Amino acid sequence: MASRRKLAVNPRKHPEQDRSRATVDTILSAAAHVLVKAGYEAFTTNRVAERAGVSIGSLYQYFPNKDALLSELMKRHLAEIEASLDFAMQDITNVSLEQLIRTAVEKNVRSHLIDPDLHRVLSEEVPQLGHLDWKKEQARRIDDRVRVLLQMKQNEIRVPDLDLAVYIVTRTTEAVIHYGVSQRQKDFNSGVLAEEVSRMLIGYLTGQKRSSKAVAG
Repeated sequence: MASRRKLAVNPRKHPEQDRSRATVDTILSAAAHVLVKAGYEAFTTNRVAERAGVSIGSLYQYFPNKDALLSELMKRHLAEIEASLDFAMQDITNVSLEQLIRTAVEKNVRSHLIDPDLHRVLSEEVPQLGHLDWKKEQARRIDDRVRVLLQMKQNEIRVPDLDLAVYIVTRTTEAVIHYGVSQRQKDFNSGVLAEEVSRMLIGYLTGQKRSSKAVAG
């Protein structure tokens, strides 16, 4: 396993033209299908190429091995989650902290609902792929977004240490939603989990013992 983790996990080249981008999208869609349907142990580049309807040589032009495929699948999946924060921050000055938190959490949950089976397999079956620079960079970008959000709503926050608040908000939300997809699916789908996460964050940041959903409108 140790030698396997030393394999390249980055795409061999990035598509520049529309046709190339379409080919990569087709390959990644096929990779997601194979991974979900067959599981990690049966996941191979040959099976992905066959499902995508491309030659193995065409696949290797972009992805040198299955780790690079898996890494790109993870990267795109997490990018959908990152986009949920961007949406919540579009009109940050005209809404309350509570509304922002509810919007961000609900969008985060919805992004996980796009393909919960893929999320489950990536989370539970796929081993760690070694040092992924983009994953660390993505976590930093999310932390930066949350820090901006909290700074702009600092008059509503009762936590004195902003850096600690950012850490607790991001890591707590990530952990609960991450595991909730597979472990609390009923609560996840019904919206109960999103509501409880929102209440927890609002209570932590503002010191409120209970937050009424009606306040968010």
